[in-house]
Amino acid sequence: MRIVFLGSAEFGIPALRALQQRHTIAGVVRTPPRPCGRGLQLKDSPVAVFARQEKVTPLFAPESLDDPLFIESLRSLDADCFVVVAFRLLPRLVFAIPPLGTLNIHASLLPSYRGPAPIQRAIEAGATTTGITVFRIDDGIDTGEILQQAAVAVGSEETTPELAHRLSELGADTLCAVLAALERGDIRPSPQQHAVASRAPKLKKHEAVIDWKLPASFIFNKIRAFKPFPGTYTLIEGKRLGIEWALPLPQSGTTAPCGTVLRTTPEYFEVQTGAGVIRVLSVKPQGRRILQAGEYLHGARLREGLRFDE
Repeated sequence: MRIVFLGSAEFGIPALRALQQRHTIAGVVRTPPRPCGRGLQLKDSPVAVFARQEKVTPLFAPESLDDPLFIESLRSLDADCFVVVAFRLLPRLVFAIPPLGTLNIHASLLPSYRGPAPIQRAIEAGATTTGITVFRIDDGIDTGEILQQAAVAVGSEETTPELAHRLSELGADTLCAVLAALERGDIRPSPQQHAVASRAPKLKKHEAVIDWKLPASFIFNKIRAFKPFPGTYTLIEGKRLGIEWALPLPQSGTTAPCGTVLRTTPEYFEVQTGAGVIRVLSVKPQGRRILQAGEYLHGARLREGLRFDE
């Protein structure tokens, strides 16, 4: 089968690798290089780097997906199917080109967690199960007919990068199964149940600040979910203190205000929340590297009874 792959993020590389082994890659479409870092040097996406290493051509980087020259280039590739993984919203002019349609690998069990951050939002919500959906793109956002799904359990301490790695591999396997079924002609699409859909909106920087009035379990899920972006932090004397890792404790036998440091030890410190206690194990002080909590406490003026800024 001739396939055009559209994607940029590392999440899509297992799928692209699997397609390369089983099908003909007619072309790869990725986002243009973007300025990155303090020097604002142009940096290519992980998919672009992989495609160059594997000598996959042609490689497209259109500024506009509506560009008539780009559309004509896609048509000339004579692809049977397009595959999209973690890319931009496609106009109908693009996704309607291939005769077998345009397939998308989405990192949730649709219609749950539609949108750009399904892994993060699932962990943030404390979901114990998520998965992969391969669906056929339509005019909506993650609303197309489902071709196949695969579920996985979410580890109780699993973070976004860890779950993303597992789901990217599962997505590649599920995609290959769908393409094989399409070739045999025995695929059976099913419509989504729109009435029970939920959203997974893009993460915002302001979400990183910890609200100590939330239960400890909620804060812990947020710490897991927001790795590596936007992270989680609190404020102490007006300066950021990143909370890199922590564990929730059920006990809450205190009347201390939320955000109060209850206990410090050579290995950790504990903070009162709206329900339960958070045991902080590693931190990132503003302008410094990540430190184990004990290492941070050795030189910090953090004491029992101190309350983090609101």
